[in-house]
Amino acid sequence: MGVESDLREIRRIPVDGISDWIRRRFPDGSFPQWWLAVFESLETSVSPLRDVAASRRRGDFELSVEVARLAVDIGGIRPPMGAYWILRLAAIALRFDPPVVGLPELLMPDGAAELALNRMPLSRERAIAASETRKAEYLAAGDDFYAPVGSKFSVSSEVDVRFSALQEVELILSALPWVSSAVTSKETSRNIDAWLEIRDRL
Repeated sequence: MGVESDLREIRRIPVDGISDWIRRRFPDGSFPQWWLAVFESLETSVSPLRDVAASRRRGDFELSVEVARLAVDIGGIRPPMGAYWILRLAAIALRFDPPVVGLPELLMPDGAAELALNRMPLSRERAIAASETRKAEYLAAGDDFYAPVGSKFSVSSEVDVRFSALQEVELILSALPWVSSAVTSKETSRNIDAWLEIRDRL
């Protein structure tokens, strides 16, 4: 079965039954690429450019939120990536005029931004420090830092985790501006501004 046929099946079952369906579909475990393909298909289906019934669009928004949640819980997607997906959906929702009625709170600018801020894998101070370390290591790198073409190489898990966390911070920061101007909470807006102020230092 392909992603589109999977998605047709998923649409026919209650949202709270999707998790069980996924486990039956992938008894040995699902994989991130499948979740990404499903998410991208749903993201296309909720586009303002698609002429679909309001109830279908709202249902696909709700389904997309559940996909983003389950992808983190059982699909091997890290929480910052899930938050990034939610920010993408919230940004799409903002393009509708009049707004789509009855969307989940997570797809409101405040809900999406708060989720993203809570899923930052590093503090601002640690993100700046990791960025400075990354820059210093690149500047000091000799020829042995780069893997010769066609050869195998390994990356230290410590460096990999440190830099992947920084990349996750950068991913979220790339998406926060999509909803920041529509956030109503002053505290959330202050937190977003504090993060965006350091973006050029990363």
